[in-house]
Amino acid sequence: MKWLHFPRTLGIVVCLYLLGMSVVFGVLTSRSYSFIEHARQISGTVIALVPRAPLGSTREPRAGERRMVSLAPTVQYQVNGKTYEYTAASGRFRQRVRVGDHLTVLYDPTDPADAQLRGEGRILVPVITAGFAASALLVAVVLFRTRNYESEHNRSPA
Repeated sequence: MKWLHFPRTLGIVVCLYLLGMSVVFGVLTSRSYSFIEHARQISGTVIALVPRAPLGSTREPRAGERRMVSLAPTVQYQVNGKTYEYTAASGRFRQRVRVGDHLTVLYDPTDPADAQLRGEGRILVPVITAGFAASALLVAVVLFRTRNYESEHNRSPA
């Protein structure tokens, strides 16, 4: 049954793609945790709420758009007398932060402009990594379990 070769090949390609994506997100998770481990904390003040695409979306909101807009806080903080600003990478639909609120900013002591908000990306990226890895494992198991399907079903009755 030659028709099984294409789905099997496609399954192998999908499995390799999922493994590759889990490695990419694993590296991002590792870098994030490394940054957090070496970062210093400081309190910053929210100075603006900027319209941003929600995490996972590539579409930026248009000016004047009436649907619920996702807002990302821009936080101002000071290190050694110098003022820095950081805008969160993505917005949130249910905004709990207001201008004037204080948030904890993590910054790189060797480059204080390199910053992120405490908790930013700590849950979603590892979950995505685990999802890709689990999907790759599932596809690999299905490929392994069906490896002898063609030979078993081509046997003619004796």
